[in-house]
Amino acid sequence: MNNETAYVMSAIRSARRSLRWRAGKADEHLAKRIRLGHLPRGSGLAEYEVLIHRILGEPTAVVYLFTFRENVYPTVVDTVANAVWLVMLDRSGGIETAFLVEQPQDYFADPRFERLGLLQELEQ
Repeated sequence: MNNETAYVMSAIRSARRSLRWRAGKADEHLAKRIRLGHLPRGSGLAEYEVLIHRILGEPTAVVYLFTFRENVYPTVVDTVANAVWLVMLDRSGGIETAFLVEQPQDYFADPRFERLGLLQELEQ
């Protein structure tokens, strides 16, 4: 396992143990997902976090590195209920965002996304 993969897997394992949001961001993200129709009205943070945990634990989820400016973000992508969801983490495993990707073919064609492989492959 190279250093890049090791840090990505460390961030994912950290998020699996304990989902951490930046102060005040959990409710903001939840409200946005509901407003955009990604989550049903009346969804709570617990349901949103169950979805995030599911994605982070799915062996066939695809792992990417997303580069923005000087920062690199481990990103896990999986299909849930026929919809493609993305969970983006910071280097320490804190949640940056989690959302439904509406045009995945176009979205992940962005050169800032580097595909690392399936979660199950990277865990070996």
